[in-house]
Amino acid sequence: MNRKIHYIVILVVAVFLSAYPLTSARAQYEGSPYQVGGYFGIWGAYTIDPDLSEDFCDDWDCSSHDLHLDIDESAVLGAKIGYNHPLMRALGLELEYGYMKPDVTYRNTTVGDVTFNNFMFNVYAKIPVGIIHPYWGGGIGFCNYEFSFKNSEGIGDKDETAYAWQFLTGFEIDLAPNLSIDLGYRYFATELEFENETGDEEEDIDFTTSMVSLGLKFRF
Repeated sequence: MNRKIHYIVILVVAVFLSAYPLTSARAQYEGSPYQVGGYFGIWGAYTIDPDLSEDFCDDWDCSSHDLHLDIDESAVLGAKIGYNHPLMRALGLELEYGYMKPDVTYRNTTVGDVTFNNFMFNVYAKIPVGIIHPYWGGGIGFCNYEFSFKNSEGIGDKDETAYAWQFLTGFEIDLAPNLSIDLGYRYFATELEFENETGDEEEDIDFTTSMVSLGLKFRF
């Protein structure tokens, strides 16, 4: 991962923490039936129907300009830190990290794998009352991806960073005043860069996948 990404992460974290005094807000609303303040979460997910394919067609020939990689379904591991402001309890902000490493098949042959490191900033709205809290939201960020191919014919190894976005929905269930479980669905998308099969130009290919997730959230 390049040095610029580290600077971006440090800057976003600094702005995020300086904008919201976590400990004072939590102390001010101690004992409130609404969940406010900061939290830390861990989560896992499984991808559903990941897709990475595109046709590079011109007016003469499409058959020699296509790219169809099969990316296997895989587990995803992640962590996040976030905040619910006492004056806007239905709104949440969070920084999230996700990691996955699925196998890649090219022309019916497993050629290696691809490692994804996703860094996202999420904004979501939820129903803050009761024990069960439905939520909806979205996130933007960037994805660092690295291909490791045993046979890189026609594709080549890659280690790049691209912008990413996602849509989130699900619900939280309170297990204790400072502990909840999160059941969710997300749709994740980014772009991966490849040379076409003729090797004369690079193309950005959309990578998309659905995920079903399960996580724990600890409030402080």
